[in-house]
Amino acid sequence: MSHSVLDEIVARLKGLESYNQDTFVAPTAILWPDEARQWEPVVRRLMAALPIVMLGEFDESERRGPAYWVRCAVAGTIDVALPAGVPVVYLPGVARSAIRAVDTCPPEIAPIAELQYRSSWFTHDNGKDWTLRAFLSNSEKGLGLSVVDDKETQGALVRAVDVFLDRPFAALHGSVLDAAFFNELLNPDHVRSLLDYLNDPTGFISRVGDAKFEAFCAKCKSDYTFNPKKDGEIAGAWHLAKRSGPWKAVWDRFAENPAQFRGVHEQLRKAKPEASLFDELWDAWPQDNDAEEDQLRTRLHDLTTLTPAAARDTVRRLDAEHARRRSTVWAMVDLAPLAFAVEHLVKVADVTQQPVPAGTVEVIRADYTERGWVADDAVLRAVEAATNKADRAAVLSAVEVMYRAWLDAGAKALQAAVGPLANSEHYTPMGAVGVEAGSVTVFVDGLRLDAGHRLMTRLEGMGFTVGLSTGMAALPTVTETAKSALVPVVPGALVGGSDLHAARASSGANANQTVLAGLAKERGVEFLSSQDTGNPNGSAWTDAGRVDHRGHDDGIGLADHLDAEIDEIAVRIRSLLRADWQRVEVVTDHGWLLMPGGLPKVELPVALTETKKGRCARIKDGALVEVPTIPWYWDKNVTIAVAPGIGCFEAGKDYEHGGISPQECIVPRLTVSQGPLASASSSVAIKSIKWMRMLCRIEVEGIAGRVVADVRALAGDASTSIAEATKDTLASGQLSLLVPDEDLEGQAAYVVIVDDNGSILAQREVVVGRNR
Repeated sequence: MSHSVLDEIVARLKGLESYNQDTFVAPTAILWPDEARQWEPVVRRLMAALPIVMLGEFDESERRGPAYWVRCAVAGTIDVALPAGVPVVYLPGVARSAIRAVDTCPPEIAPIAELQYRSSWFTHDNGKDWTLRAFLSNSEKGLGLSVVDDKETQGALVRAVDVFLDRPFAALHGSVLDAAFFNELLNPDHVRSLLDYLNDPTGFISRVGDAKFEAFCAKCKSDYTFNPKKDGEIAGAWHLAKRSGPWKAVWDRFAENPAQFRGVHEQLRKAKPEASLFDELWDAWPQDNDAEEDQLRTRLHDLTTLTPAAARDTVRRLDAEHARRRSTVWAMVDLAPLAFAVEHLVKVADVTQQPVPAGTVEVIRADYTERGWVADDAVLRAVEAATNKADRAAVLSAVEVMYRAWLDAGAKALQAAVGPLANSEHYTPMGAVGVEAGSVTVFVDGLRLDAGHRLMTRLEGMGFTVGLSTGMAALPTVTETAKSALVPVVPGALVGGSDLHAARASSGANANQTVLAGLAKERGVEFLSSQDTGNPNGSAWTDAGRVDHRGHDDGIGLADHLDAEIDEIAVRIRSLLRADWQRVEVVTDHGWLLMPGGLPKVELPVALTETKKGRCARIKDGALVEVPTIPWYWDKNVTIAVAPGIGCFEAGKDYEHGGISPQECIVPRLTVSQGPLASASSSVAIKSIKWMRMLCRIEVEGIAGRVVADVRALAGDASTSIAEATKDTLASGQLSLLVPDEDLEGQAAYVVIVDDNGSILAQREVVVGRNR
């Protein structure tokens, strides 16, 4: 039988018996204060499994009595027939704060007040009593469930707690538990009961009891032509897959949240007929989805035997074959990762089919700004979609064959354009930021252009107005050189220092954060710590994010963490705008190359260099090298060697920067300001959007009241909704919206989150059925 919520509560209470034997003595008791008396129905259910005694009017059959009786029961001087273990003292109507001061606590609990010094507490870490909701939702000491925090849900939870205790615990993860959920426990609908039976037949029968199960079977026979007692759960799963008549409603309910019914997955696996007579049910059987994933994995690996052009054509065919699986229940429970990965690989194929144009720096910058970055983004998204080792290896094989030559050709094209400009001192990098009052600069190390677009989308989803432009990075594209070029300092205050660092002209000290902060202060710019919001009437600079750090540490694994890094940066920007800064300017020092299979090794004798990094090196005076060279940004008399193409002076690197390529040199600059949707009181934000063909899954955060999600042709016009139905929620999490008209696939639209008055709290422009 499945593990229930009640079992989990027992486990947490038993866990309080543990202690460090080298430091503490064993607890005499576990004290459980409950001023609101929310736990009383739970305690009665726990008594069979735990040695619980209750404070209250004496009733030996319920193990309840006054304080002296409780004290004797804990000490064992009276026989209460407790189960084994440390006694649990339940204190209904008593707050922990009431017994902290022994001298002043109420006389009715004074005899047990001293137990607090020899006992453990079943309370929140902040010392307050556990409420039902707080314990269920707490991720460290509680059960880590997502329970909506509003009065309606709290009341429904208290009413339904006795029934809720019997719910299978594992099935609750990933679900938002709101008032509707708890109310349904008290007034269950038969469709839900049927799914609960198929999900866990043994547990369901045990929970409902014989009489209710007989009634359930009678209802199934009359409404679904199915007898659970005689036909069994596998036959029920076959009916579910077939979706005939009333079973269509059951399937639709299952498809709304298949993660909640993991047991049904296995029943469907068992129910699949051996004969291939039911091809129209292809989306119902998990093993068919597994087989298609296996086939797709093999075919992606096989791309390594093809030319890049042939590999691109094959990827397009694979996407056409597997696109339908992106709208299945198996996609919703992340069992079709390669079907999603190949959607991004098509973008890699489409962009890399057209090489980076040869020509001027401006021509290359325009091409990369318009379309080239999309290939870099698609590579990361394809890798991110493939979460296990075998799938990732297949995706990386496909990426390497389509992406490597295009990446190398683009680097060589930009090197050919930049070299003459740099050597004639006509290369113009993006300049230092301004010092306008009301403007704060957020510096992000390694915010490549595709990451900049992610940040822009994230901020727009929060309701801010964002502009994005591009420029060129200072050379070489390493932080020591390029960051200092962005900081507003008095002209001439920085010169070339040691290695690749700028240095303070007056002292020769390398331009570390302290030096840069001091020089910026001379221009009236305050350097802020990571949490400080500063004076919004002035001008400031602050650092945010660890994108480059992640890249050096994780290599290709950066794909798994980039969105989290972008989230942190976006939250930092939001905090600054909410602190009344008028404008946030986001700048970066450089981008980076990320190449599955590693960047090719290029030889450069160490004896010729003063400092050597992966993609660049400072050459000793008078030394001659056989690789391209440019003058250093901070000292034109210093020669910098640049690895040709996507080469690397160090072996085994899949992530690196310092050289010349569109990815490293063409950097974004974002300007962020308050938008029409970004009020100080609204924290609602669209975190992510994922299309499974015509089903749109939206992740929303910051919800503090009822909101409604919709897909509209025009964001501000509710009459242009194209969703089958809007969805409302009281809690942050995932929502799903279906666009039923397949003719709308590929059309521009907006996902919007609105409040009860119809005011837009957040919106995101989308293309129906397409993931960006």
